[in-house]
Amino acid sequence: MPLFGTSSSGQFSCATSAQHTLRELRTKRKGQPVFVMGHLLQRKGQEATFEVFNDRIALVKFSDGAVVGYDPMELLLPTEIDDKGVAYFEIRPCAQCEILFPLTADERDAEVEPTQCPECRG
Repeated sequence: MPLFGTSSSGQFSCATSAQHTLRELRTKRKGQPVFVMGHLLQRKGQEATFEVFNDRIALVKFSDGAVVGYDPMELLLPTEIDDKGVAYFEIRPCAQCEILFPLTADERDAEVEPTQCPECRG
């Protein structure tokens, strides 16, 4: 299985104003927590961890051991990861286009959190 586009260096990433999905990350680290929005209804809305890329598909592993391939755009980043490595996801539907998007830590803590995804705001 060819491995590329992965790194074991650095830290796990959280959602930022420029990076909301796994695709938007420059360095993708094995074990990166993600929230699955993908095509399999029985897995949609679950948390998983990124394993590796295989032919431009991100393989993610679920807590039950299942490994499934997704487009990296279907994998949202966590809002926060605590000091014990537990990922927290604050996922909201966009009021305009209805697509799910993760809040950043700053957006979550703001007095008024955004109701539109970054694409609709921009």
